[in-house]
Amino acid sequence: MRALAALFLFIWLLGGLVLTLQAAHPLVGQVVHDNLVPFHTLQIYLANLGSFFWMRNALGNLGLLLPLGLVGPIVFQFLDRWWGVLLVALMISTSIEVTQLWIPDRSADIDDVIVNVTGALLGYGLYRVARSFAPAASR
Repeated sequence: MRALAALFLFIWLLGGLVLTLQAAHPLVGQVVHDNLVPFHTLQIYLANLGSFFWMRNALGNLGLLLPLGLVGPIVFQFLDRWWGVLLVALMISTSIEVTQLWIPDRSADIDDVIVNVTGALLGYGLYRVARSFAPAASR
C-alpha cells in the first residue's frame, strides 16, 4: 500500500510542478500580476464564480497539494500530524510561487500559497476521516 501511495504522490506532485513551473500563455484579458496582498485574488475568485478561467485557477490551486495531505501520511510518517502537512505544504507552495517570479507569464501570489496549503490540510482531513473507518489492523 505504501509503495502505491508513494507512486501516486510522486506522479501527482511531478505533474503539478510541470504545470506550475512552465511558461503560461494567458488569453487576452487574462492578465496575471504578482500579488503579495492576502485575500486579494480570493476576492477575484469569489467575484467571478461563473468564469472558467478563475474557477480553474481556484480549484487547481486547491487540488495541487491535496494529495500531500491525503496520501502523504501513508508514505512519510512525519506527515501523520496536521502541522507536518502544513509545514511541508507551505515550503512546497512558497518555493513554487517564488520560482514563478522568473517564469514568463507567471505570477507569484500569496493567495495561491493560502489555497495550496488549504488543499493539503483538506486532504489531511479526508485522510483522518478515512483512517477512522479503517480496521485497526490496517493502521
